[in-house]
Amino acid sequence: MALRVITVGVHDMDAAVTFYTKMLGFDVRDASMAPHFVELESEGPTLLLAQCEQPAVSTYPAGATIALDVDTDDAAAALERFRAAGADLVHDTLQDSPVGPYFAVRDPSGNVIEMVQFD
Repeated sequence: MALRVITVGVHDMDAAVTFYTKMLGFDVRDASMAPHFVELESEGPTLLLAQCEQPAVSTYPAGATIALDVDTDDAAAALERFRAAGADLVHDTLQDSPVGPYFAVRDPSGNVIEMVQFD
């Protein structure tokens, strides 16, 4: 069994595409089904943005959720870049984890992204 596609529900496709491309660095692979779906380039499974009606409601980190972990070479610099852009930061400082420092941010639809500097 293999994980092939990760679908992220977004309530504002334009804002989501801007966030995932400008802030996270993904490129659009296929926007031919927009505004319903936009496929992003990924070195891993296909990342698919899917239009939905409402933003996510998450109690991360207290509540159960699925978070996307995105690799970054410099978590501290990434945190400052997100802060300067006015992103919805879950963590104001770097967090420790067994795999390396990280912080979490919410996309415009409330989905949690963890930016991880994997050791």
